[in-house]
Amino acid sequence: MAGNMPTKSPKKAPVSRSSDKGRTRSRGGAASSGAATADGSGTRRTRSGSRTGVPASRQGVQASPARSTRPQVFGHCGGRPLLTALERDVCDHLTQLGVTHSHRPRHFEITLDDGSLAAYAPTMVVRGRGREGKSVVIETCDAVGDPQLAKIRAFRRQYGVEFYVCLVATVEELLEELPFDAYDESSALRNMHTMVGRLAD
Repeated sequence: MAGNMPTKSPKKAPVSRSSDKGRTRSRGGAASSGAATADGSGTRRTRSGSRTGVPASRQGVQASPARSTRPQVFGHCGGRPLLTALERDVCDHLTQLGVTHSHRPRHFEITLDDGSLAAYAPTMVVRGRGREGKSVVIETCDAVGDPQLAKIRAFRRQYGVEFYVCLVATVEELLEELPFDAYDESSALRNMHTMVGRLAD
């Protein structure tokens, strides 16, 4: 009988397993999958073509080496670094002659020619010896354009009553080109023993 016949439920439309989850849209409007790229690598590429999440070395990009800002050091004396080869040579001469000294023991505030303020630390200060009743400062110079010369000249103008500045250069010819107001006494490196001999105990 018609009332006893089983009824069939309507067939459901097949459900697609694909999903739009994780899909991104480019500026032109085309959809692209974030799960994999055309090369099947599974990594996402940026607009420049590099792959995110991949070290630069693996992308063929050589990382630039870190630059060191530390100055070159030519040794140490009393815990202080020797910043030039000439400073090291002068230090060796003083040590051989038995002259006690210290490197950059303190800083002084000076006024440069243009009126600006700067800090100046004498390269070496002799201990236990003086000249004309003053403490002795020994400075070094290996070039006419040494920027330290401007500070030495300013230091002498402001503290010349207290300090006697001896300037040591690499060669005698260089001394002839240096300004006279940069020192009280000057000497080439090879004649340093004569200059030191004139220092009073």
